[in-house]
Amino acid sequence: MVSQILVPLDGSRLAEQALPCAVMLGQGLSAGLVLLRAVSMETDADEALKEIGLEIERLMDQAEAEAEGYLENVAAQIREPGLGVSQVVRRGPAAETIVDYASQTDIQQIVMATHGYSGISRWRYGSVAERVLQSANVPVLLIRAKEGEEGDRQETKRCQRILVPLDGSEMAEQVLLATADVARAIGAEMVLLRVVTLQVYGSSEAMWYPGPDGWVEAITQAAVTYLNEVADSLRERGVGVTIATETGPVAETIIRFAEANVIDLVAMCTHGRTGLVRWALGSVADRVLRGGSTPVLLVRARPSHATADSSRI
Repeated sequence: MVSQILVPLDGSRLAEQALPCAVMLGQGLSAGLVLLRAVSMETDADEALKEIGLEIERLMDQAEAEAEGYLENVAAQIREPGLGVSQVVRRGPAAETIVDYASQTDIQQIVMATHGYSGISRWRYGSVAERVLQSANVPVLLIRAKEGEEGDRQETKRCQRILVPLDGSEMAEQVLLATADVARAIGAEMVLLRVVTLQVYGSSEAMWYPGPDGWVEAITQAAVTYLNEVADSLRERGVGVTIATETGPVAETIIRFAEANVIDLVAMCTHGRTGLVRWALGSVADRVLRGGSTPVLLVRARPSHATADSSRI
């Protein structure tokens, strides 16, 4: 069970759009929130300050004090009975600081917005969030920050339906255990989705192709059988589960299904393989993040030989 959730903030309202999800998970999982702010100075600015003789250490101390005051203010606004909130300021580049702190402490999950702004510092998917995803050893929940909207620190977020796309592989199934724990704790339903698709020769991604007569029906029936087996194992763990199959391009179908079926969270592995089909960060997961508006929980898949106890659940 999750005991601490790390919430990186950069001082911007955009980054704070991750807070409602973090609070919801903290309450449901009885987990404490750790608000983290990384303080660093751009290399160019560092060199310029040295040239004009300013004291770097004094400026960093001032930045740390401001960061601590900011986090204390945020913590006071989101702290509720039964929800522990602590704050920490660390020096260093944002992505490296986030990953290092998570690996050195009792952090089981990271919740962060995909981008935010604070002065000349920019967090965006493809930058800080991407480096955290590549290096973190814990699940990362990404909330796509919306331009022009300010984060409401005290907003109430509910999660009733969690969409879990599966491709039939053991690697993709590695998301099940973490998602089942979350769903059971917060009383959410898991929706298992299998997208029926076909790899087109010469293409680098799974694409929709009608195939020969009867192909869709046969593959869909096999997908239903597979999903029912997974669903039964989840129900034995006390999780509410429904299943669904769709046809079409994988990422676009996931996004469309999430929007049409009132999905609150999409949970998936950043990598999985079934035959020639490849789901990976930079491919399906990347397009779901960029093209959809639903928060995405990403679990970095491990090699199959290292997951003897994580197949199914």
